[in-house]
Amino acid sequence: MARNPDAIVVGAGIIGCAIAWELAKEGRRVVVFDKGPVGRAASWAAAGLLTPIHLAQYPPPLAALCLESEKRYESWVRALGAPEVEYRASGLILLVFDDQDERDAASLEAWKRERGSPVERLDRDALRDLEPLASQEVRGALLLPDVAQVRNHRLTRALAAAAAKLGAEIRTDAEVTGFLHVPGRINGVRTTKGDLYSAETVVAAGAWSGDLDVGANVRPVRGQMVLLKGPPDALARALLARDAYLIPRADGHVLLGSTLEEAGFDTSTTAEGISFLLEQGRRLAPGIGKFAVAATWAGLRPATPDRLPYLGRPAGTEGVILATGHFRNGILLAPVTAKIVADLVAGRAPSLDLAPFRPGR
Repeated sequence: MARNPDAIVVGAGIIGCAIAWELAKEGRRVVVFDKGPVGRAASWAAAGLLTPIHLAQYPPPLAALCLESEKRYESWVRALGAPEVEYRASGLILLVFDDQDERDAASLEAWKRERGSPVERLDRDALRDLEPLASQEVRGALLLPDVAQVRNHRLTRALAAAAAKLGAEIRTDAEVTGFLHVPGRINGVRTTKGDLYSAETVVAAGAWSGDLDVGANVRPVRGQMVLLKGPPDALARALLARDAYLIPRADGHVLLGSTLEEAGFDTSTTAEGISFLLEQGRRLAPGIGKFAVAATWAGLRPATPDRLPYLGRPAGTEGVILATGHFRNGILLAPVTAKIVADLVAGRAPSLDLAPFRPGR
């Protein structure tokens, strides 16, 4: 790239690659830096379910952000033109075991009905008809038929490829170590592969965003996962209870997640964590105890103190935009985050109020 780029994106996860694609579609010259390969951190480790867990309990600004991104997702993936992403509305069933589950289900059902979203109560017989593998030790269940999923690691790679096809440059194994400054403005980055100037720098480095001195108070929260292999079509829909879930893939694998652990930047899987997940998985669907364990892994979610992402410009510094701290919703929020950043770079007012997500709040 002969000239300095219009924008530098720090981080080649799903958020960074989505931003690069959005900016490249608008004709911007973009360079993306990542200290590792494309999409090998939280974007690779995630579940790919396109709905927040317990959405009705989210703060209203975050719920609105999630709903806006969810609304965009199908057309966004279609425009990407990557069938390997496997976007599909497989649906989700919330299992009700006890009084707390019943309160959660009632709250979610009311929330969905108020917004005209499809939702259906299931008794045990109806649950058995839909998902024979699901536990029958339930009081009932709640069906959300329109919940979709994607293969998140494939999506991240497809976004990077689409951005590159439009002229974006993806520089992997190149860590951003700091920024280039003029008074009141960041005008580029320092990296392990040299310095680069740019009119705009977007920080989308996930759990590592806090290492950069731009006011991103982000910490890692580990999530361990288990991939199971059972008979074809063992599950048609995702099953959820509290924070445990089973997500069926089109190839017959079933994803079991996830822990929430304060473990720093340690991405180890532990006997305790995997044992906990298998116990929770068998509670949702006892028959998975006979499934083969195909793989285990852990990722680091980028968490902020109030669990809201940082979206916007830090006060007092021009030339930099934060797009980080998405915690458990990075895959879901990629389309709307990319559009917000593109609007800010272009000087357009975003369609959503960014005040709740302002850096430095």
